[in-house]
Amino acid sequence: MIRFRTLSGIITLLILLLPVTASADTWYHITLKAFLDPRDNSAVEWAWVTLKELPKRAAYPDQAALIEQYGGELRGNVLALTRASAWRSPHTKTVDNPCNGRPSVIRISWEESHAERVYAMGGLDAPDNPDAISFGFTTRPVFMDDGRWIDPAGTPYVVAGPPVVEGEPSEEMRGGWLLRAVNYHDPLKHYQHCGRQWVEQYLSAFNHFHFNDVFERGDNLIFTQRGFGPRDENNIVCEILRSSSPLHPNWERQTFSGL
Repeated sequence: MIRFRTLSGIITLLILLLPVTASADTWYHITLKAFLDPRDNSAVEWAWVTLKELPKRAAYPDQAALIEQYGGELRGNVLALTRASAWRSPHTKTVDNPCNGRPSVIRISWEESHAERVYAMGGLDAPDNPDAISFGFTTRPVFMDDGRWIDPAGTPYVVAGPPVVEGEPSEEMRGGWLLRAVNYHDPLKHYQHCGRQWVEQYLSAFNHFHFNDVFERGDNLIFTQRGFGPRDENNIVCEILRSSSPLHPNWERQTFSGL
């Protein structure tokens, strides 16, 4: 007969006797930090993405069926979108730009903003190497983890222009205003130069970011950085955590798991 002198002993035994259930599902939790200005490390964007690993036949059933008719198999896995969001810090900078032939600067600024309309997808495209991963931000159709395809370009995109204040000069809206891979609630990028003011659409550093890498054997964490910009003068720090849990450990927190 076994006796426990404390309640904690009983609880410990019950926990040890619980059946162990292993989940076959795998998620990839991505945290990104982009440094936007080499002269100011406080100018940043953060993005958080969770992707779920699913067999390619779930995303492309017609192609899988056709291949199987000829005795083949559609191998590999897609990384379907579970959720994604982004955040940017406020920032102001000046760039030398003459005005009427005289030395001057152009003032560029944007406000802090959050983005919930963020689109990304990926894949494990090397069937013989399940540690090889790729993903990217996109406006092309995206496969969701519930089995749906969504088309970002086919959804309405409405932009609110700059506020008009009585007695103050208004800001002209310039350039194209399109749905992007990352769409902030405040899409305005402000310019002041030569007595004129205008706004253009803010373009996220993540809009065209695509990533390819390989997990080290036996490791479930990738922590690295990539350069971007005309001369790779800016950096994006990237962390990918492969996990059996659907919960992103850093969701909308400005930190990395490995730090």
